[in-house]
Amino acid sequence: MHLVEQALGGGLWHKLLVGRPYDELADFLRPDDYQTMAALADPAVGAGIPRGQAKPAALPARTGPGPGYEHKEALDTVRNRYAVMLPIVRHTLPRLSADPGFRSTARQLREEAWRDWHLLTAIANAVGNHRAQQQGLRPSPGDSPEHRARILAVMQAAERPEDPPVPAEAFTERALRTHLSVAAVSTAHSHGLVVRHAFPDRQALLSILGDRYGYWTDDVEHDDPFGWPAEENVATPDRGRA
Repeated sequence: MHLVEQALGGGLWHKLLVGRPYDELADFLRPDDYQTMAALADPAVGAGIPRGQAKPAALPARTGPGPGYEHKEALDTVRNRYAVMLPIVRHTLPRLSADPGFRSTARQLREEAWRDWHLLTAIANAVGNHRAQQQGLRPSPGDSPEHRARILAVMQAAERPEDPPVPAEAFTERALRTHLSVAAVSTAHSHGLVVRHAFPDRQALLSILGDRYGYWTDDVEHDDPFGWPAEENVATPDRGRA
């Protein structure tokens, strides 16, 4: 019943239509009733009306700030992201900054409007996941709150010099895109959005966050976390500014 109540609370009730088999419904009338209807001179109700209806035009997508979005609060959130994520990857960043392959990947993503906090989010998730796996901590749907809290604490702990380096394949373009998409689900939840599918259309989710929640434009003044030459910072002309 708990699952049923959740489904109904989530809007299932207005998507249901109750029906019965034709043979059962036909038995509600007597054979004489059918003979009487067949003998009527007037055409049946609805006779002559073309079947089917013209397909209505699709409703346009809503535009403008999404429910609950406040630009000032969004910038505070971005500022907090920098503060929280930098310690998690403080020893990984110098290694990545010196890797030509990663520099090329980061340059491409910046050209696609990735902000530094997008890169840090993906990198921190990669580092945190690797760290949790090294300690045998794997999340599952049935985890207790205590187990989830333990995994989160491990993933968000400040990086230490003695921590084993995360392999380079954890920071490929594909891996970074995946980590950012996973993090976007949590971002959606923070805005009060409900993601009902276990494997949502992540690109569509990122588009909604960008169109209505400033996901691809909100940023704050900050130091370049990679320390690269200015010519490599090519994300957007206003990169690093609110």
